Amino acid sequence: MKIFLDANICLDLLDTTRPTSRASVAWYMGHKDDVSLSFHFSGDFITTFYYILTERKKIDKYKVVQAIDLLCMEVTPFYLNHTDFVEAKNSFFNNICDDFEDLMVLHSTLRAGCTTFMTNDNVLLNMSVYKGLLVQSTKGNI
Repeated sequence: MKIFLDANICLDLLDTTRPTSRASVAWYMGHKDDVSLSFHFSGDFITTFYYILTERKKIDKYKVVQAIDLLCMEVTPFYLNHTDFVEAKNSFFNNICDDFEDLMVLHSTLRAGCTTFMTNDNVLLNMSVYKGLLVQSTKGNI
């Protein structure tokens, strides 16, 4: 099973001071060695991770790059493309969801062939399923 981690889950793994980090870290640690699972995230989030951790959290930039590198060794980056934009645009204009950025990531997740999207975003969690993709929280799932 291919699982896509939302930016908020990855940030929880990189910054354990976040309020949702405990649940995300516990969930990931409980599943990371399961050989039937593979984990992915949007490589397009890397610049956001770097900015948040260095500028807002004031973590040393070298430590941040090292932490992101370690994340990329365990969780495979998958990058957005133009098709994701086109699909997200269509969903956006069809009022499927009003968060265009989330739609871009969801369509990238589908293109990556993932079956589950893990997030702490309540709006996305309220969807529960998006075009056959399970949308779940790290709190007691999988």
